[in-house]
Amino acid sequence: MAMKGLIASIYISIQVESNWTKKFLYLLYLFFAPLSSILIVCIIYGFLGQGFNSPSFYFALFGSLSYFILADTFFNTAYTVIDDREHYRVLKYIIVSKTYYIVYLLGRGIGKFALSFVGITLNLLWIFPVFNIDTHFSLILFVISIGVGFVGAFGLALLFSSYYLLAIREETSLLDVLFGGLYLISGAMFSPTVLPGILSKIASYFPISTAIEMTRFSIFGGHLTPYFQGTPFSQFMFIFIVSNIISLLVGLVMFEIALSSAIKKGYIDVTTAF
Repeated sequence: MAMKGLIASIYISIQVESNWTKKFLYLLYLFFAPLSSILIVCIIYGFLGQGFNSPSFYFALFGSLSYFILADTFFNTAYTVIDDREHYRVLKYIIVSKTYYIVYLLGRGIGKFALSFVGITLNLLWIFPVFNIDTHFSLILFVISIGVGFVGAFGLALLFSSYYLLAIREETSLLDVLFGGLYLISGAMFSPTVLPGILSKIASYFPISTAIEMTRFSIFGGHLTPYFQGTPFSQFMFIFIVSNIISLLVGLVMFEIALSSAIKKGYIDVTTAF
């Protein structure tokens, strides 16, 4: 039953994201969506920085693309709570259905993750030949980075979902602030080691930061900046896995508490049209 509900929620996720236009046009949208991040990196690190063949350019380019997939996943999965409650008004029926609500959210997250991954893959088809990028690609490490990275991203999605379950008003501005804030500390554009004091430590062990760095490592076979440079690979792998598992566990606990509280307070069918 859980697997059937998971597959159904993945299908729903893809349909909700893409049913506003024809499939071919949506594929074009997936291709063009990450271009703004790519252009920013090209301007800052390519034209104004050390050039298109520098380690800093590769660091920022693949960091921003990885962040695009992971952030798109957990922010959109979290927003599903508001979408289902306010827009479609089906949240109550989903929660009382036979499919456990976390399984439903997992399916929505997997669907969005898959769509974002397709968009990034389409861009990589021209990025590698245009910038003539030399890699030491490891498929095993890449699969691990994507899989464990999704685990950490889903944990953050559950954390944000917990907030939205207990929030009566639709505060989309919070997502915008968090998107920019997490982008700053995720190590997407620059090494977390350049941040001051305790912020550097937080950013270095933030689950998204370690997932993005593992993706870079799987592509280039090493670290491109001082971030984790000199750290034994076994230690880096341990930090990467543990930080993302902790993200999932914290998200699960907070979500269970928030869901129970939301049901008791009658928040699962509140609509405000805010």
